Amino acid sequence: MTPETVDSKNILPCKLAVIGAGMAGIAAAVFAANRNIPTVQVGRVSEIGFSSGCLDLFATLPHPEVRSEYSQGEHTCSGSTQAFDHPFEGIEHLVKAYPSHPYARLTRQEIETGFDEFMQFMAGAGIEYHCGTDTNPRIITPAGTLKSTWCVPSFMQEGSRAIEEKKRILIVDIKGLKGFGALQIAQNLKKILPGVQGKTITFPGRETSGDLHCEHLGRDLENPGLFDRFAQTLMPHVKDVDVVGLPAILGIYRFDAARHKLEQVIGKKVFEIPTLAPSVTGMRIKEASLSRLPQLGVTGFSSLVKQIDMDSDGDFMFNVTRGLETVTVKAKYLLIATGRFMGRGLVVEDGIIREQLMGLPVYQPRNRSQWFHRDFFHAQGHPINRAGVETDACFRPLDIRGKVFHPRLFTAGSLIAHQDWKREKSGAGVSIASAIKAVATIAEQG
Repeated sequence: MTPETVDSKNILPCKLAVIGAGMAGIAAAVFAANRNIPTVQVGRVSEIGFSSGCLDLFATLPHPEVRSEYSQGEHTCSGSTQAFDHPFEGIEHLVKAYPSHPYARLTRQEIETGFDEFMQFMAGAGIEYHCGTDTNPRIITPAGTLKSTWCVPSFMQEGSRAIEEKKRILIVDIKGLKGFGALQIAQNLKKILPGVQGKTITFPGRETSGDLHCEHLGRDLENPGLFDRFAQTLMPHVKDVDVVGLPAILGIYRFDAARHKLEQVIGKKVFEIPTLAPSVTGMRIKEASLSRLPQLGVTGFSSLVKQIDMDSDGDFMFNVTRGLETVTVKAKYLLIATGRFMGRGLVVEDGIIREQLMGLPVYQPRNRSQWFHRDFFHAQGHPINRAGVETDACFRPLDIRGKVFHPRLFTAGSLIAHQDWKREKSGAGVSIASAIKAVATIAEQG
């Protein structure tokens, strides 16, 4: 950035700039606002639209047995995994097996504080979460499996309770809704949940619509007449069940009110099941956050950041756009939460994985032939899924010598190396916990 590209009238100073609009970016902005840190958050492309809506902490440990070389250090991998019902017990085993994992830099208290603050924020934004006391609750997936998670949103809670108490569950799908089959889900769950059954119904007013989408059905249900017709369509099928599971069709904004109203009409508890990505459940988190963060004083931009420079004061500077206006953000601290490949935090150039924004060194397999195992479904996951930026204990990126890249530069979330959040079911946990540790460090440094 050259002086002529900066309009002094359009400089926006702040203490912290967060780049990223996914779970880690949202969490970092929340924690900064809670600590009265003037914050700008920038981001456009986000993986959060693919979220189930749950907050995972940890559930699966890939056991290290076979050692393979990486470009910086070594990485262990094998073909066996171990499931944990108690996530903090699992994390103890995880950090012993993978001492460079982000969780190895965090205490249980830091993790719990991060989750508590984030859930309070989400409650204020309209999404209530319920966590297990010490055990992972389970939810039903659109594949007809049970998934362990840590915090379940209110619109899924009755499903988790029904699983635990072995209640009679009716899973309902809509004719024309792709990627969600109630009969298949019920059949897959029969051995675990004998009282589950499936039913396909026709959505009122959509009898000849062809392919349907959850967000469209949610908008339809905002019409009181269509809502009543939908409830009446359900009524004949719920007499002999305890709870009804629907695909996430109750809307993006007023889903809890719709669910409570439906429960009153049909006389049964209702829960939603996340659909295949991109899902309405992820959109709910995104939209709720976009609405709530400005109320906490966070300035947001839906913009891409292409270049970051330092000014004569040693502050980070970059341009963002708002409509036709270009604004230059000037920040004392910078936190990068751009994710991996989907969020464009990492890119591949000439067969090498690179961090796109700052040119940070990336921990990765020594060559491209080591990115993947031959077995696509290898239980350990693929080595490329542990690639990322290495950090110190406060989540400041390291340079190629293992020294802090810049004392006021931080990162959070899936961009961090040495974790396979999909395999471990630790995505929200890594994002939230690394974000609170980084922001707490910024607050301490002043």
